Amino acid sequence: MPSRRVPRRRVVAGLVVTCAATTVAVPSGGAVAAGPDPEVRQVRLPDSNGDVISSQPGVFHLDPLKAVKADAKVQRVMYRTTDRTGMPIAVTGTVLVPHKAHAAPRPIIGFAPAPQGLADRCAPSRQPAEGTEYETLPVKGLLDEGYAVVVTDYQGLGTPGAQTCMDREAQGRAVLDALRAAQRLDAAGLPDAGPVALHGCSQGGGASAAAAELAPTYAPELKIQGAVVGAPPADMNEGADSMDCSLHGAFFNHALTGLSASCGIDTAPYLTAHGRRVTNDLRDNPCTTQALAEYPFLNSRFLTAGGRPLTERLKRAPWDKIVADQQLGRRRPPSRPCSPTAPWTTWCPSRSQTRSSTADAVRWGVV
Repeated sequence: MPSRRVPRRRVVAGLVVTCAATTVAVPSGGAVAAGPDPEVRQVRLPDSNGDVISSQPGVFHLDPLKAVKADAKVQRVMYRTTDRTGMPIAVTGTVLVPHKAHAAPRPIIGFAPAPQGLADRCAPSRQPAEGTEYETLPVKGLLDEGYAVVVTDYQGLGTPGAQTCMDREAQGRAVLDALRAAQRLDAAGLPDAGPVALHGCSQGGGASAAAAELAPTYAPELKIQGAVVGAPPADMNEGADSMDCSLHGAFFNHALTGLSASCGIDTAPYLTAHGRRVTNDLRDNPCTTQALAEYPFLNSRFLTAGGRPLTERLKRAPWDKIVADQQLGRRRPPSRPCSPTAPWTTWCPSRSQTRSSTADAVRWGVV
C-alpha cells in the first residue's frame, strides 16, 4: 500500500474543526456467550487485545427517515479488549471508511461516544441502522475530511452484561482497542501502522482523555497524533454535584449504575422501591434523548431510602476510592497536541471540568 506521511497538525486541526460486552473471567481463547445479534454469538476470544472476533456489513443512516446514508463503507465489528480488572472481554463497534480519497496513509479516528443510554438497543453500532444516533453529524464531519472512523460501543453496550458507564479504564481501553481492530480489519483496508487520533465529548471526552492517558503503557504502538477532549467529566464529584437535580440528572444515575456494575456494588440497599424502579428503567429502556425527556431534573434524594442525595454517598467508602480512581489528568498522556474543548461544549454538563482538564494538560505540556 503506498504511503505518505500525514502531518500531525493537519490531522489535529481537522479534528478540532469538525470537532460492548460480557465481563467474563476467561483466559485467552476462552469461550464467551455474546448475545442474540447475528454477529453476537458464542465466540472464542483471540489472543491479543484489538484482534477482530467477527465482522459484518452495516448501514449508517444520518437521519430518522433513513433518507441519507453516510458516504462510507460500514462494517460492524466485535473485537477483544479488557475490562477494568484486566480480564479479556468482547466489545462491539463500527468501522467507517469514507469513499472520499485521502492521502495515504489514511488517518483513523477513535470516536468515543457521548452518553447513549444503558440499554443494548442504544449501542452506537445499532442506532444508525434506525437513523436514531444523535452523533451521526460529527462522525459525518470526520468522514467528509477523508478520515476513517471507528466508534466503540464500550463494555456491555450492545452485548450482554451491564454497561460500565464512566469507568475510566474500561472506556479508555475500549477506544484504544477499537483503533487496533480497525487497523486489523481486512475488509476496511486501512493501514496497520498509520496515524490515529482520539475524539469525544462529555462521556466520550472522558473516554478520549482516558485513552490518551492509558496509551503510553496500554497501546504504545499506536501513533496517536492528537485528541479532542470535549467537556470531559474530569472530576466525578464535581460532575455529580452539577448533574444531580439538573436537566442531565439521568446521566448521574447512569454513572452510578455503570460504576456499581464495574466494581460489583449493589445499589439496591441505598434506594427506595421507587428509586429501584427508576434506576432499573433507566438501565433497561430509554436511550439518551428519551431518558432526558422522561427524567428531567432527576433528584437523587427522592430515590434514596434515607432521603439524602446520592452525591453525599460518593464521598464515603467504598465510593470515595472508586470516584478518585476515575479522576482525569493525573497520568501523563502522550506528548501530542490535545484540544480540551469542542464546538458543542456548551451543552455538556460542566464546563468547569473542561477548565480543570485543561490545567492538567498544560501541566503535562501537551496543549
